[in-house]
Amino acid sequence: MMINLKIFVGILTGILVIGGAVVTFFQMQTRQNMKIEALEKEVTEIRGKEIPELKRKLSEQSHYQIETEKAIIEINGKLDHISEAIEELKKGGNS
Repeated sequence: MMINLKIFVGILTGILVIGGAVVTFFQMQTRQNMKIEALEKEVTEIRGKEIPELKRKLSEQSHYQIETEKAIIEINGKLDHISEAIEELKKGGNS
């Protein structure tokens, strides 16, 4: 029983090509997984840095909002006083 050399070479070539494709696939998959892990680590580091900064900015904005509300209350108090004075002047002018 003789093995046909052409068939043997064809089968051997096919095995090598399929094996090479499988190895290449797993290498690409490994590189992609490594890149994903690196990106996840980077995102985690960025979030760790940005969250305190965002909290600081939110606190700062809250401070400014409180200051603005205080100023509005003061202005309203002065406007009420001015309105009362105008009403007194109107009453005094009509009497």
